[in-house]
Amino acid sequence: MSIIIDYPWYFLVFCLLLGAAYAGVLYWVRLRRKAERDFSRGLSIFLSLLRTLSVAAIAFLLFSPLVKRESNRKEKPIVILAQDNSKSLDYSPDSAYYHNDYLTDMERLASELSSDYEVQRLSFGSEVRQLENISDNQSVYSDQTTDIATLLNEVSDRYYHRNVGAVVVASDGIYNTGANPVSVASGLTFPVYTVAMGDTTIHPDAVVSNVRFNRIAYLGNNFPLEITVNADRLDGRSSVLSVSVDGRKLYSKSLQFSEQRFSSTEMVTIEADRAGLHNYVVEIAPVAGEKSIRNNRRIIPIEIIDGHQKIAIIAAVPHPDIAALKAAIEHNQNYEVETFLAADFNKNPRDYNLLVLHQLPSRVGGIGLDVANLLQSGTPAMFILGGQTDLARLNTLHAGLEIFSRIDRQNEAAPLINKNFTYFTIDEDVARRIAQFPPLSSPFGEYKMNGNAQTLLTARVGSVNSGLPLVAVTQQSASRYAFIAGEGLWRWRLADWQANASHSNFDGLINKLVVFTALQSNGERFHIEAKNVFAQSESVVIEAQLYNENYEPVNQPEVELTLRNQDSPEGGKYLMNRTAAGYSINLGVLPPGSYSYSASTRLSGKNYSATGSFMVEDLQLEALNTVADHSLLATLSAATDGSMVNARNVGEIADLLRQRDDLKTVVYSEISYSDMLNMPLILVLILLLLAIEWVVRKYNGTL
Repeated sequence: MSIIIDYPWYFLVFCLLLGAAYAGVLYWVRLRRKAERDFSRGLSIFLSLLRTLSVAAIAFLLFSPLVKRESNRKEKPIVILAQDNSKSLDYSPDSAYYHNDYLTDMERLASELSSDYEVQRLSFGSEVRQLENISDNQSVYSDQTTDIATLLNEVSDRYYHRNVGAVVVASDGIYNTGANPVSVASGLTFPVYTVAMGDTTIHPDAVVSNVRFNRIAYLGNNFPLEITVNADRLDGRSSVLSVSVDGRKLYSKSLQFSEQRFSSTEMVTIEADRAGLHNYVVEIAPVAGEKSIRNNRRIIPIEIIDGHQKIAIIAAVPHPDIAALKAAIEHNQNYEVETFLAADFNKNPRDYNLLVLHQLPSRVGGIGLDVANLLQSGTPAMFILGGQTDLARLNTLHAGLEIFSRIDRQNEAAPLINKNFTYFTIDEDVARRIAQFPPLSSPFGEYKMNGNAQTLLTARVGSVNSGLPLVAVTQQSASRYAFIAGEGLWRWRLADWQANASHSNFDGLINKLVVFTALQSNGERFHIEAKNVFAQSESVVIEAQLYNENYEPVNQPEVELTLRNQDSPEGGKYLMNRTAAGYSINLGVLPPGSYSYSASTRLSGKNYSATGSFMVEDLQLEALNTVADHSLLATLSAATDGSMVNARNVGEIADLLRQRDDLKTVVYSEISYSDMLNMPLILVLILLLLAIEWVVRKYNGTL
């Protein structure tokens, strides 16, 4: 421990001199003037010394001294035991062993390693979970998907800058989501030891291994299905591939398995003849000798829509934002997107459900497009503002946002979520990721919004939240408008991919804006929505919005939701929860199947209702391939300087780890600083000096 001050150390002499001067005045000058001899010379010197030290200590504290402490912390090597929790292990011939003796062996290994290492237990499959005890996992081998790459990446993130000695991955090597785990091995800083589970024996089996399809089709159109059928050790036999919906067979074809490893891809065209959400069943008829028929069938949900919405993106000049917006909007297959340069746009705006106006009105010459005439059509519009936007003409539109600027300048404005926004909700995790997007080039000026406008994203300029709207929406009596006060949206989409390996956050944000803006507000005061398709392991969330006569969101009345499926025609009734943006309910994880829902409420003496439907998809990905891939596990271990052992010899892992020379305890040196003024001991010392002085003077009859 050491003491640090911002002044030269000889300033301590001044503190002592100050204390001595104070004591001298108190015990020598004042007492001599009184001509009193209450204290002997020796006692006066002792009291003067006490007062000198206490005053000097107080004066020293005025220099704000810091106490520097240095300590050492030891961290054992961390060994992470990651157990595959996917359903494919339940389909293995050794499943009884994996449910009983194997779990005991794993806990015995963890106990043996804990004497030399810090042991952490994880399970993985659909997600990565922290475990206290592997054998205590109540839902063991129940996940419907397996993602080994996400496990390795999450371990790297969770234990960043920690002393990770090794990761033990116990799995059958079958993954059906995420990247190839070997592809992430080069970025790992720790060895991966693998425990080979599952059965590598290839049994006679026919499987519908893949179906490629669009989740949305339009009534009256034909849509394609690309079906891949694989068969192992069924050569010389045949089966029938069929597609059916609602009990009606739409397609049938006989397949002859001509090889031991047979594979065929069939292109099937289906007519969309009934609107609604339908389960299309793709099936290969069971063949004698098959070990399992769980993978002979795939159920695919497809929504047949009677009409779809059209969106026009009109740009003043070519810009990379256009491609980013088009890709994001087309992610929702309910929308058909057309792009135009403003000078070439000659369509009727009433033919579109939404106009996306990029830097329009524009200062660029030669553009004859009159934005005011476009808005008179009543079609909702989304404005993307930038360096080419004519702000003066924008203000004359009175669309909900006006910007007054005397200089032509752009701010670099980064996004911040406004938590008080109520028109729709943004998930907290998505909001956190959006806040990490790079800045947009936003027009400089004074921003003014009308009374119905709300800000979704505010602009952060540098490190300061300006409070100015970066993304805002407004609800007029006839139409809705959205504003993105900045260009450079393509950077957001690219940043989303770089950070998350997907465009889901950017696409989701744009689609929320499009859905809200394109929804015509004339008469639709109660709106309820949910995803069309939920995964089997996904919680079902339904949201609703209710608007008053001024089209302002309200949530005072109660909303009752009725949920029905084939097993419950009468349905269950629920009260939806109030949220800042309206209403929401989480129905939890539901069994696979088709569901319909209806919601009703009453506002100002009027009844409102809305209906919808969704499907919980029966993925069965774990049943598609049950042949263990031990070669992948061996490759992963070899690429990270680890080893692979069989599940029945899992105890060998302890010996392999002890043979390594690089699994050592790390000593971390930690330095901390604290203000001496906050140390109780210093206060006690000063009080003790003053108390001793007081007691001595009291005892000798003078204060």
